[in-house]
Amino acid sequence: MTRNSFITDERISSEGVIGTFVRRVKEGQLGSFPVILALIVIVIVFQSADSNFISPANLVNLSTQVAFLAILALGINLILLLGEIDLSLAQLGGLAASLLGVLVVRQGVPPALALIIMLLLGLVVGAIQGWFFAVVGIPAFVVTLAGLLAFTGLTLTTLGTQKNLSMSDTFAFDFASFYFPAIWAYIFGAVAIIGFGGGIIYSKLRRHREGLSAPSWTSVIVRIVLLAAIVFGFLILVNQDFGLAMPFFLMIVIAIIIDLVLRKTRYGRSIYAVGGKVEAARRAGIRVTWVRISVFMAAGVLAALFGFIKTGVTTNAGSTLVSTQDLLNAIAAAVIGGTSLFGGRGTAWAAVLGALVVGAINNGLYLIGFNSDAQQIITALVLLTAVVIDALSRRGQRYVGRG
Repeated sequence: MTRNSFITDERISSEGVIGTFVRRVKEGQLGSFPVILALIVIVIVFQSADSNFISPANLVNLSTQVAFLAILALGINLILLLGEIDLSLAQLGGLAASLLGVLVVRQGVPPALALIIMLLLGLVVGAIQGWFFAVVGIPAFVVTLAGLLAFTGLTLTTLGTQKNLSMSDTFAFDFASFYFPAIWAYIFGAVAIIGFGGGIIYSKLRRHREGLSAPSWTSVIVRIVLLAAIVFGFLILVNQDFGLAMPFFLMIVIAIIIDLVLRKTRYGRSIYAVGGKVEAARRAGIRVTWVRISVFMAAGVLAALFGFIKTGVTTNAGSTLVSTQDLLNAIAAAVIGGTSLFGGRGTAWAAVLGALVVGAINNGLYLIGFNSDAQQIITALVLLTAVVIDALSRRGQRYVGRG
C-alpha cells in the first residue's frame, strides 16, 4: 500500500461515512444527491396523494413522456456545459418534425431516408449556429434567439396551408408505440447493471492500484444493489402493463453514449475545459472553436430526435407540436439535474434525472387535479432551488480552492 492510499484510508476511517458526506457537502461536491432526494420526496408525496402514481399504467405513460423531454434536455445540457444557452432547440425539433411529416405523408419519401434528412437538418443547423457563435463571435443567446424565431416561421412555411399533420399511421408512430417483450426488457436491465457494476469496480481497483482515493467495497456494493433494485423494480411494474417503451429505451442508450463520451474521451474532457475557462483551454492546446461548433451540432441532432419521438408519441407533426414550454422544461430539467449554468460542471445523467423530476411533478399534479398553472409554479420553485444549490456549491468549491 502506498503512503497516499494509507493517508486516504486513514482519513476516511477517521471521518466515517457521515463525516465524509458532511465534508463533501461543505466543499460543494453534492453530485446527484439533491435531485435523487427530490425524486424520493416527489414519489412519496404523490403516491400518498394518489395511489395510481406508481401504478404500471402511469409509469408506462410517464416514461414515454419523460423520454422526449430528456432527449431535448440532453441537447440543452451539452450547451450548458460550455457555459452557453440555446433557445432554439425545441423549435428546431418542431421544424425537423414538420419536414419529416411533409416528406413521408405528402411526398411519399421512404421513412428511413426521411429520418436521415431530418437528422441532417439538425446537424447542419447546429453547425451554422455554432459557426456564428464560435467564429463570428455573436453571443449564443442572440444567435439561438434568432434561430427560434426563424424556425417557427420556417415550420409554418414547410407545412403550407395545412398546419396540422397527422402521423398516426407512420413509422414514427410505430416506433413510439413499440414496447419490448418482458424477457428483452429484463435482459437490457441485466446488461445495464453488469456494465455499471463492472465499470465502478474496475475504476475502484485502478484508483487503488495507482494510490488514489477510492470508495469502499461497501459503498460499491450498495450502489450496485440500489441501482439493480430501481431498474428491476421499474421493469417489473411496467411489464405488468404494456412494458418497456422504445422511446425510453432510446433515451437511456443516448444518455449512456453521451456519458461515456464526456467521461472517457479526450473530446469530452475538452468540453468541460472549454466550459470551465476558455482561455486556459486554448492555452492547453484545445481546439476551442471546433469544440464549440461540434457541441452545437450534437445538440441539433438531439433536437431532431426530440421532434421525431414527440411526433410519434403525439401523432402530430403540425405547428402545435412544440411550444416554448418544451424549451423551458428542458432547460429546467438540465439545471435541476445538477448541470451548472456557469459551465464546466454536469453530467449526461443530470438531464435525465432532471427530466424525471419535471415529468414526475407535472404527472403527479395532473393526477391529483391541479391545472397547468400550478405545475409551472411548482416547477419554477424547484428550478430556483436547484440554482440556489448550484450557487452555494460553487461558493463551497471556491472556499476549498476547487472553484
